[in-house]
Amino acid sequence: MDDFTVFWQNNERARALFYDLLARAQREEYDDDFLARLAAYREAGGDAAHADIFAAEYLLYEGDAETACICAERAYRVCPLEPCVWQALEHAYNATGHYAEALVMQCRRGNLFELSFSLSCPCHVLTEDVCARMSIALGLPIRAPLCTHRLSLDENGELRRSRAGMFMGEFLPQDAADRPPYYVGVYTEQGLFGAKTWQAEAVRTEPGCAVFGGGDMVFDLMRARRVSSAVTIDLETPSEIILPIMGTGKLQVPIIPQQLRVKTASVDGEAWISPATTNYFRLTESAVLSSNAAFIVGTPIRVGHSPTRKKLVLNILVDALPWKIIGQDFAASMPLTHRFFQKGTIFTQHFSAAEHTYSSIPNIETGMYVHHTQIFQDKIAYALDQNIITFAERMRDAGYATSVLAGEGAGIYTGVMRGYDRILVQPFFYQAYDAVACTIRHLTGTDDADQLIFLHTADVHPSGQPAFQFPAAVQARLPLTQRLTVGEDIVPSPYLPPSPARHASFWQGVADTDRALGMLFSYLEEHYAPEDYIVSLYSDHGVSIFQSHQYIVSEDSTNATWMMRGAGVPEGIIADELTSTVDLYPTLAHLLDIPVGDNVDGVLPKIFGGTGREIAFSNSIFPGKPYFLAARARSHTLCLETEDAVGMDGTVDFAGAKLGIYPRAHELEEGYAVDSPELRAFFYPRVREFVQEIGNNGEVFPPPTEK
Repeated sequence: MDDFTVFWQNNERARALFYDLLARAQREEYDDDFLARLAAYREAGGDAAHADIFAAEYLLYEGDAETACICAERAYRVCPLEPCVWQALEHAYNATGHYAEALVMQCRRGNLFELSFSLSCPCHVLTEDVCARMSIALGLPIRAPLCTHRLSLDENGELRRSRAGMFMGEFLPQDAADRPPYYVGVYTEQGLFGAKTWQAEAVRTEPGCAVFGGGDMVFDLMRARRVSSAVTIDLETPSEIILPIMGTGKLQVPIIPQQLRVKTASVDGEAWISPATTNYFRLTESAVLSSNAAFIVGTPIRVGHSPTRKKLVLNILVDALPWKIIGQDFAASMPLTHRFFQKGTIFTQHFSAAEHTYSSIPNIETGMYVHHTQIFQDKIAYALDQNIITFAERMRDAGYATSVLAGEGAGIYTGVMRGYDRILVQPFFYQAYDAVACTIRHLTGTDDADQLIFLHTADVHPSGQPAFQFPAAVQARLPLTQRLTVGEDIVPSPYLPPSPARHASFWQGVADTDRALGMLFSYLEEHYAPEDYIVSLYSDHGVSIFQSHQYIVSEDSTNATWMMRGAGVPEGIIADELTSTVDLYPTLAHLLDIPVGDNVDGVLPKIFGGTGREIAFSNSIFPGKPYFLAARARSHTLCLETEDAVGMDGTVDFAGAKLGIYPRAHELEEGYAVDSPELRAFFYPRVREFVQEIGNNGEVFPPPTEK
């Protein structure tokens, strides 16, 4: 019987068998004894994915590549960021003739461990699409459509490698066969035909292109198809669509824009279309579109409102907006935002499941914890499992037009944003006033369609890089002693210490965001009835710059912001129940009557008639650093830190982990730890269940080698 005196115990029998199998595999002793020990490992409750890796290695040695592939792919579905799985899959794919897949796995290993990669495959395998997939595998996943290693083919079909580059005027590699791929253009509002495309083409292969974000350009990605010369758009009568088109015409001086001919039963005429820039055409009847050059036809926005949908679902992510700080006087900190949401519901005990943006946005978009999305390794572009249906995919299936009108590139290569048919991306920094202006223009032209719009602004987010400027107003206002920052250590933003310059920049960002959002909220109140929309404003995490003691899952860093207004949202409510970033998905699904999969970890808050949650879990899964967890209940918090660092696969050994239980007001403060059988009986089983899939039982594969 568990008396809860010990938090964690490893399975020593399984661990011993693991290292016995590992030693035999390293000596290539794949014999009957190996199989016997593998069977014993499974029987002892060993990790199923680890067992499949050993099985794949045995089968490869025996020459059964087909079955090895089955075992390795099964392991990959469970631990897709385990490098030994990549190695097994690479060998199995090569042996079964799946050379493109093998190259991608090889590039991942080369990327993470700085290993060389060889092109031991038939010449026909190397296509531009395969080169694009290899480019993504060799680079960082956080700045799409930029890439740190852009591979392409020269005129002889030989592989050509550049140090950095970007996708531009082309399709990103297909993420699934059942939907069109993203075509990469540039966002232009009333600009000169081709000007932004010319700029992008001029810098795309220049040294430093990826470092400088392609000149901090706004890229316009849309799900689309290429038309070589003509296409018929069939519409049922009566129906109406707004069709986005991008040109591919050659840039030249003097400017001779590409022309698109549009022929319907009632209209026959031509219009100029800018290359790699969205041009809209509203169609009310079937049409034949044609041009003397290829053009790109995007996903249409279907005009018309349905009684089963809302006219507008608007999700606003204000990156790093900490409720712990602004909630002390919300009305004073963000008066315009406060005025709008005081007619809705504001959550005060809302916590992020992860501590940084790259992992937290997947939590929000999938409703799943980090160890279920498996998106934590910001050096490898792992794509979200296709069996995970994101919130935007649900909304698209329900008939909504889905757009990101202000975003950053971290969710594209990973597939987190795949439910959006159009994504505007500024790789480094999207300011709120740009996002709001773009959104109002978009709504003005498409207000007769039912839409999901996502905005991601970064004005508030502190930067750990001195290469990013402070706001000009802060620079001009700060005393010289506070303005001079050269000599400070460069640290990741979740660990930034306090400083007057960071505080001033933060509050300037809060004011700028509130001012911009106030304009958007006024527009909504003037043009929509409250029952026609649901507006959610939230953050992905907090900030560390107001705390003297740095703790990655502290309240400062994880007490995030969440508020809602609109159809079905109670008015004038300040809700103090515990909520998590994974709860947004099921909450919106409840209000919008869309399905939620069984794999979603989030719960429906009590304010909306749900069960609510006993504990809000905030954890840090970052390879190379210890694992941290804050499990917050109403009155107490269990704080946990492992001795070992998190592995590349996102797992860690919990044996010997340091943990303590503290009153919520005194987390990790010396002298405030409390211990009682009742608190342990409450926390231990719940926390064990949460971390069960993160624990590796002390079983760690060595890093892969060149072979």
